[in-house]
Amino acid sequence: MKKSNICLLIILVFAGFVFWKGWTSLKVKADKFGILISKTGGVNETPIMPGKFSWNWEFLLPTNAQLKLFTIEPVSLTQTVTGTLPSGELYTKYIDSTHRFDYRFTIDVALTVAPEAVVELIKLNQVTNEEDLKTYLTNAAKTVAQFTADYYLKKSEENPKFRPESVKREDILRAIQVYTDYPLVEVFNLSVSESVLPDYEMYSKLKANFMSVAVNQNTTPILDSSIKPEEKEQTKTE
Repeated sequence: MKKSNICLLIILVFAGFVFWKGWTSLKVKADKFGILISKTGGVNETPIMPGKFSWNWEFLLPTNAQLKLFTIEPVSLTQTVTGTLPSGELYTKYIDSTHRFDYRFTIDVALTVAPEAVVELIKLNQVTNEEDLKTYLTNAAKTVAQFTADYYLKKSEENPKFRPESVKREDILRAIQVYTDYPLVEVFNLSVSESVLPDYEMYSKLKANFMSVAVNQNTTPILDSSIKPEEKEQTKTE
């Protein structure tokens, strides 16, 4: 073999090695995307997508670059939000029915983030790996569910005939302003599969009566669950 051919072969091998070393998209499987982080350039603005050719010179320098891989998968969550209106257990002692001021919502949430959004999350130090991203999305879904439950309670207080099932996803997202806390998430499913609303009308009446008694007596009345309101009036009169 001629010396010139050997030199050409060496050049071709070296060129192939350089090409292979910087061929970033080769490292990304079909169900994932990658974020390039290097010592020389920091976080690369462009995500490495599967099936789309990408070559990055940063990998030519030893220990200079790393590729963070993330799964292209949304987070789906079913969150049950329960509770009792403030002082609801206290007011319940005035009526025969129990749990009348309790509420319960089972809310289904599905959301995700775009690969470009993951770049921003890494820059903000909110995400460093795939586990962090799942935690971030799970927390976002829980926040959406809680905000949605708060919205249902507010609308129920304003309108006794309100039904959560009648509200569209877009209207809820616009009202709860979840994007203030999680501006990078994309909520593509938000629905309620179960809803139990408190009796706000009775609650408001009892609250008003309770406050009236407190003002007239200049004290906070102590309620005895074994004595009904009318019995207390008779005891007071005697």
